[in-house]
Amino acid sequence: MEDLYLVTGATGFIGHHLVERLLGEGRRIRVLVRDRSRVPETWHGRVEVMEGDITSSSSLVPAVKGVNVILHLAGVINLPPGEEEGFFKVNLEGTKNLFGAVLASGQTLKRFLYCSSVGVMGYLKEIPANEETPCFPTNAYEQSKLEAERWVLEEGRLRGVPVSVARPAWVYGPGDRRTLPIFSMIARRKFVMIGKGETWIHPVYVDDLVKGILQCARSGETIGRCVILAGEFPVRLKELVGFISEATNASPLPLKIPVPVASVIALGCEILYKPLRKQPPIHRRRLGFFLRDQSFDISLARRCCGYVPEIGLPEGIRRTVAWYRSQGWL
Repeated sequence: MEDLYLVTGATGFIGHHLVERLLGEGRRIRVLVRDRSRVPETWHGRVEVMEGDITSSSSLVPAVKGVNVILHLAGVINLPPGEEEGFFKVNLEGTKNLFGAVLASGQTLKRFLYCSSVGVMGYLKEIPANEETPCFPTNAYEQSKLEAERWVLEEGRLRGVPVSVARPAWVYGPGDRRTLPIFSMIARRKFVMIGKGETWIHPVYVDDLVKGILQCARSGETIGRCVILAGEFPVRLKELVGFISEATNASPLPLKIPVPVASVIALGCEILYKPLRKQPPIHRRRLGFFLRDQSFDISLARRCCGYVPEIGLPEGIRRTVAWYRSQGWL
């Protein structure tokens, strides 16, 4: 019988595209969701839906029963100040719960793929970075993802479960709400550069990413390994802004905010918003987009998975802008 894929985080940005690709391949798919109402109507009758939560162990054993491949994308990225323990509850403990459900069910897997992030590497000491580059996470989110990576790889080795870890770079594309504010501000000529814009950014178009995730999950050479999935080339931040400006027919503002000034503003926002337990509009972690060089060597993914990004940055941005406009988001 055809393999059955379980996708967690299926209603999220990357997860949605991943399910769509699997549907295009004619695969058998089960999705784990907390709210059945969020499942797109176009999936009805084509995707098996299981309600559950990775933070609730009891809901997971039925979800993994009969599954051959688990693509674990569920996680939390942003939380208000003071609630950082939530990163570990979901990203780390949730992964442990899901893996534990596999063991409890006695299910034999062909692959358990954990979707992490290049963010676990923190500030890169040298670029381009690769899978051997030491990790120095700088915040609770990054630490939780790194601990989950290390835990699931070690448990996979000890328990004889084939585990792989995918580390996506900065992902963009149709449906992404996280990068929408950047596109929107540039389109409305309200985007202000922090620093000189010389920071390296390494985008990966979502279609290339989900292709890479599946290649990673299907390759025997990625078992027990982390694999970085990024676009063909990194670009300077000012180049990225230029591409978006061109696609939206908006001239970028010449105004730049010095880094020390932006850092003070970000810290002030964090202090003001902490009693409200809300995410401030700008904070020190968000400044990393402007300040942290992100450039990666994807040769391991090429060698082990046959991964080759196909969508160049200008084309990917044009597609993303067109989709945002079709939805009335721009």
